[in-house]
Amino acid sequence: MNTIKRSLFFAVTLCLALSAKAQFDAHFTHFREVENFYNPAAMNRNSMANVTGSLSMQMTGYTNAPVTMFLGGNTALPFDRMKHSLGVVLLNETIGLFTNRRLLFNYAYKIGIKKGWMNIGIQGGVMSEQFNSGKLKTETQNDPAFPSSEERGTVGDLGFGLLYVRGDWYLGASAQHLNFPHVEFGKTSGKTSEMDISPTLYLTGGCNIALRNPLLQVQPAILVESDLKFFRTDISVKGSYTYDSALFYLGATYSPGISVTAMAGGKYRNVLIGYAYEFFTSGVGSLNGSHDLMVSWQTEVDFFKKGKNAHKSVRYL
Repeated sequence: MNTIKRSLFFAVTLCLALSAKAQFDAHFTHFREVENFYNPAAMNRNSMANVTGSLSMQMTGYTNAPVTMFLGGNTALPFDRMKHSLGVVLLNETIGLFTNRRLLFNYAYKIGIKKGWMNIGIQGGVMSEQFNSGKLKTETQNDPAFPSSEERGTVGDLGFGLLYVRGDWYLGASAQHLNFPHVEFGKTSGKTSEMDISPTLYLTGGCNIALRNPLLQVQPAILVESDLKFFRTDISVKGSYTYDSALFYLGATYSPGISVTAMAGGKYRNVLIGYAYEFFTSGVGSLNGSHDLMVSWQTEVDFFKKGKNAHKSVRYL
């Protein structure tokens, strides 16, 4: 009877965690700066080397609220006119008693199309799911009906993406978890539980709009996420001001039925720092919103120039 009770509890907990994750997979309010997480083709826009880190603390004020850490980097490769690019993504996400870790590798190939170009990208890596059962609090100490040790499972993960860029605008489409990852927990104890992860689809787009004042720009962007059961749309607008080697921006994002986000940040030379706060318009309420901190470093890499690589500040598309 204890085995049945334990298995039922574990299965229900897994379903609840998966339901929460399936909505957003991992959501960042600075989605434009971490787009290579959503889309493996989102690289090599200016033949630059990029490193971006982000920390997202969601639904602050709640115990065991989601916390997500992201670190990603990508660069063009020094052959075939730098049409090839590679990237790596590290993700650590905690939701309640669950921890999701990913190590993903991205590859993209650039081809010219009319007045623009397209990246075709693939993504592959591993996903580790861990259930921190040692943190369970039960009425009876050492209750045999509940897991007493950490349960974990590891599985491969595959993704695919396209990115088209023409002038000052871009459009991307991608899909994650195309291999329908199936995670099994508790193999060491002989009492396994399972979790299936559905594919998630993404659509991104944006542009730079130059104003009469050459120091000012407006940058609208959109992110649409769906696992075909849940949909989320983020519509973002940023206004930026450039002076000498510094850039400052203010912006807002609207997610219908979910939240409104305010963001601000700045860039000096090749370092960009941004902060955003997400006010939930339903459910948890605006006072228990989400904090999002992003730091990005970008530099020009010239593999064919003798001596040290050149470094300069460029505007983010």
